Amino acid sequence: MYTVKTRKVGNSISFSIPKQFQVELGKEYVAYQSKNGGLIFSPKMSNPFLSETNYQDSENEVWQSLAIGELEDV
Repeated sequence: MYTVKTRKVGNSISFSIPKQFQVELGKEYVAYQSKNGGLIFSPKMSNPFLSETNYQDSENEVWQSLAIGELEDV
């Protein structure tokens, strides 16, 4: 666990991310704040609906097959 301290940068509050987390320079994150004030930063993902690539999830297909009774033993 690492401790970081906030500081004022212009009109914003900022803190440094320890290099041990290996965060890429310039990578975008989406920020959330929990009810207890905790901050969560999650890498920003591109919109999958704008991609030409077909979505593939073989695990999901297995669960769907189980749900409709196609698979007896997995």
